Parts: sequence; structure tokens; C-alpha cells
Amino acid sequence: MNLRLLLLLLVVLIALPGVTVAKEVHLKKGEVYRERDLSVICEGSQAGSLGQAIALRECQYWDDFDKKCLFEKTIYTYNDLECVEECQHWDSFNNVCNYQTKCTFYPRQETFVLKTCAEFDDYSRKCLKSREEKIGASR
Repeated sequence: MNLRLLLLLLVVLIALPGVTVAKEVHLKKGEVYRERDLSVICEGSQAGSLGQAIALRECQYWDDFDKKCLFEKTIYTYNDLECVEECQHWDSFNNVCNYQTKCTFYPRQETFVLKTCAEFDDYSRKCLKSREEKIGASR
């Protein structure tokens, strides 16, 4: 039984004391269930369900002195595909990321598009030219 359904059943049972029969309602992301003065809104979604990538965070730049993470990269996986949002241009003097890669997932095509910086200006600290790469089952 998934967590969303369990929470919905708990809310229904608490909201309707004395009722011995629970109603089972399945909601998709964005759907709303209303009964009398009870409204249940499904705002999130389960990681790993059909058509969704799983996101894992990992520290890319660590500050040994302050013992804290300065920048986290995000690793997206879907089946055997992987796309990484990470700092492509790190300013070690100021400890900031000047350019971070970007992953966009297209569930219908089961494909990621990774946007990187092809030409970076160190003086202005800006990406002058970006590049997009398809990461999919049929590369």
C-alpha cells in the first residue's frame, strides 16, 4: 500500500468518526478529492513511478575547514539512463558555482536533455554559448 493512499485513508477515518467502512480513493498528481468539508489534494508524486526520474543529491564541493557542503550535485536516474546536474564552472576563490548544468526529463520519450556550457567567459563569469545533449535509450 503506498504512503499517499495510507494517509488518505487515515484522514478519512479521522474526519468521519463512527464510520466503520473506509473508502479507498486513488489520486494522481494534481487531483483533488472532496467529501463534505474534507479536501485531499495530491501535490507530490512517488519517486520511481512510471515516467519519473529518481533524484539523488551528493556533495560536489566540500569545505574541509567549516565541515559543510558548498555545492550539491543532483544525479537523475530513469531505468538505465543517468543525467547529472553539477557545477561545470566553479569559482574556488569565492566558493560559488558560476554555471550549473541542467537536466530536463521527457517521460514520453524516456529521454533526458542535458544542457551544458560550451563557451564560458571567465571574466564576466557567464556562459556565452550553451549546448544540449540528448541522453536516451537510442543515442
